This record gives sequence, C-alpha cells and structure tokens, in this order.
Amino acid sequence: MNLTKEQQIKNLILTLIQYTTLLAFLLLTPYMAIGIGWQIMELSGILLGIWAIWVMKESKMHIMPKPRTGAKLIRKGPYRIIRHPMYVAIILSLTPLIITHFDWIRFWILFVLYINLIFKLTFEETLLVDYFEDYDVYRKTTWKLIPYFF
Repeated sequence: MNLTKEQQIKNLILTLIQYTTLLAFLLLTPYMAIGIGWQIMELSGILLGIWAIWVMKESKMHIMPKPRTGAKLIRKGPYRIIRHPMYVAIILSLTPLIITHFDWIRFWILFVLYINLIFKLTFEETLLVDYFEDYDVYRKTTWKLIPYFF
C-alpha cells in the first residue's frame, strides 16, 4: 500500500504523538491506582492489551496505522467485538491512574493522548478499508472502542 506524502506525514505524526504522550504520562505517574475498583479496571486494561497483542501476532500489523504488505485482518479474540482493543487497553489502564493520582499536567498529557487515539484510529480505518476488501463488512459487525456506545 502506497501512501501519499500527506498520509505518510500523518502516519508518522499520529504515531509519534501517541508514543510521546504515553511515555510522558508513564514517566510522571505512579503505576498503581488507588482503590480495588480502579485497580481492577487498570488490570483489565493490561490484560486486554496483552490478549490483543497475542492475537494480533498472526498479522503483520504494527504500531503505525499503515498496514504492512501481507497483513491479515484479525477477527478473533477481542477483535471479534472491538476493532481497536489495544486503544481500549490504553484507556482502561491509564484512566484510573489520572483519577486516583490527579495532576493537571498529567491530565492534559492524557487528554492529548486520548484525542490523538481517536484521530489515529479514524485515519487507520481509512487505510484499512482501502487495504482489506472486507474491512467495511467487519466494521459493520464490530464496535470501534466501546461496545453498544462507540
């Protein structure tokens, strides 16, 4: 799949913003939420992320939105229900940390990360529709991030 110059720049910028904000947030935040409910939410996100990565290993997908040559569309595991479970895992893992260890700087870093994830998954889906013939059908049978909501 060949990207236009604009798409190449967008591909790089969205990925850089994601990993820069994620790293900044993790360097500035305690790693354990306070309270059993928040800890369960955080652990659920971590486990979902591990599961999504484990299932995705069968494809040639990677951290950039652009699919690699030979990539396969994965429809099992968490991908049966959610198209972007790794993004959900980030949200589930990090939200309890900002709620239980609130700080304005980390809040804005996380806000930028979450907004970037929305832009990145939207861009990624435009590329996946072009790459996989049946991605549009897959989109109609799954949720972007949150089942029954989004």
